[in-house]
Amino acid sequence: MGFEDLYYPHPLLQDLMWDSLYVCTEPILTRWLFNKPRQKALEVTVKHIHYEDENCSIHFHWVCGEVLCMLECWVEDPNGDYFKKHLARIPDYIWVAEDGMKMQALVVEWDIGFVLQVLLACNMTDEIGPTLEKGHEFVQESQVEDNPSGDFKSVHHHISKGSWTFSDQDHGWQVSDCTAEGLKCCLLFSTMPPEIVGAKMEPEWLFDSVNIILSLQSKNGGLSAWKPAGFSEWLELLNPTEIFSDLVIEHEDPAPLHGAANLLINSQMEDGDFPQQRNYWGLLEKLHVTLCNF
Repeated sequence: MGFEDLYYPHPLLQDLMWDSLYVCTEPILTRWLFNKPRQKALEVTVKHIHYEDENCSIHFHWVCGEVLCMLECWVEDPNGDYFKKHLARIPDYIWVAEDGMKMQALVVEWDIGFVLQVLLACNMTDEIGPTLEKGHEFVQESQVEDNPSGDFKSVHHHISKGSWTFSDQDHGWQVSDCTAEGLKCCLLFSTMPPEIVGAKMEPEWLFDSVNIILSLQSKNGGLSAWKPAGFSEWLELLNPTEIFSDLVIEHEDPAPLHGAANLLINSQMEDGDFPQQRNYWGLLEKLHVTLCNF
C-alpha cells in the first residue's frame, strides 16, 4: 500500500502473526488430520456471507465488501444462484462514463436527510414544496421495515426494524446516526401540512426508530454505530486493514448525542422554558454528562 494511503500501519507483532499463520499454519491445516476443522471454519464463513447476501439483497454497505462477497460466490460455484445475483447488481455501482469506468460506493441516505433539514431551515416551503415531498417520500421508503431473517443473533446481528441505513432499504444494516437523522426529518415533516410535504409517518414506525436508537445506547450513555458496544479493546490489535482504525469492535459515537442535544436546544421557547420542562431538563442533564465523557 502507498504511504499516502497507509492510515493504520500494522504493528510488527501483528505482521509476524499474519505471516506465521500463512506460512506455517495454513499448510498444516490442509493436511488430512487438520483439514476437517479448516473445512468447518470455511463453511461457517460461507454461511455468514450468504446470510449477508440474503438480508442485504446482494447490496452490501460498501463496494469492497460487495466485490469480495461476489468473489467468494464465484469460487464456491461460478454457475450458482448467489453469483448470478451478484452479477445482476453490478450496474448499481459500476458503469462506464465518457471519461472511464466509475464506481459508486453507496447512496447515502443520511446525506439526503441533512439536505432536507437545510431546505426546511430556508423557510421556502411554498417554492420547493414538490422537492420536499419527494425527499419526505424517499426518507420514509428508506426505513427498514423488518428485522434480519431467522436467528439473526447467531450470526452476530442486531435488530434493525425501524432504522435507517447508510444506503437504501435494501442495505438492511441499522446505523444509529443515520436513524437519528431520518427520525428527525420525519418529525420535522410531521409538523407541516400533508398537502405540501405528503402524508405523515405512522406513529408505530417512529416508535420503532426510537426503540432501536435506545437499544444501541451503552451503559456510559454513548451510542454505538452498528451494534451494541461491549467487546474488549484489545481486539483492535487484530485489525487486518491498513486504511481503517477502530474497526474490529464497536465504539461509542457522540454524533447521535450531538443531534439529540441540538434538537432539544432548538425546542426551547421564547420565554426560555421547554415544552414539558421537567422531562426536557432531565434529558439535557443526561446529555451534558454523557457528552463530557467524550
